[in-house]
Amino acid sequence: MMNLRQPILLAALLVAANIAIAVWAWLILPAAGGIAIVWHDLAGVTHPTMPTAVALAIMPFVALVVTASLSLAPLRSRNREKFAVSAGAYGLLIITLAALFLVTEGALIAWALDPAFDVIRWVFLACAVLLVLVGNNLGKVRHNDVFGVRTPATLADPRVWDKTQRFTGRLMVLGAILLAAFAGFYPDHPLLIATLVVAAAGPYVAGALYARRLARETPPPG
Repeated sequence: MMNLRQPILLAALLVAANIAIAVWAWLILPAAGGIAIVWHDLAGVTHPTMPTAVALAIMPFVALVVTASLSLAPLRSRNREKFAVSAGAYGLLIITLAALFLVTEGALIAWALDPAFDVIRWVFLACAVLLVLVGNNLGKVRHNDVFGVRTPATLADPRVWDKTQRFTGRLMVLGAILLAAFAGFYPDHPLLIATLVVAAAGPYVAGALYARRLARETPPPG
């Protein structure tokens, strides 16, 4: 599938590992008591713990759905030749997301085994690594209709596309470095959540605005 066979296979192995460690943890953790994850039911009632099986199944399920969705997304491309040029960067995205879900599941299990384990710190460090990898490769993504900063301005003009991806990628790397610094040296949980939102979504918003400005300044192709 457009040079994606190996990345999809590797991501599938990571998902399988995610499922395997979830099953292992379910076998060794006590079923009674659950895992200390605060959640709210549909009636608005707050629960201090989540059933062990449910807590352990969430991340493998998300990993499976996301990996499958990303693997099938290129089939919807209207111009597969253009997408094929960036298949390597897309494959890296599939692998890094599957790896992030595996790290998150592992951190959750470590926390269930040892309540002193700072699960939030390690999950956010893993998120920072993912953002660095994605941001660093975003500038290499060529004009396509599957992934990247896709706005009317970028899809209409390959020159606007290229500049926007490079601009967005640099911002994402800077945001990831800031996130890693907070996670490593000042792991305040609300601050980490806010920083992750800014580091992940902020570059795309800024990139869309940047593309709009470029489109006004750049003559249309042809």
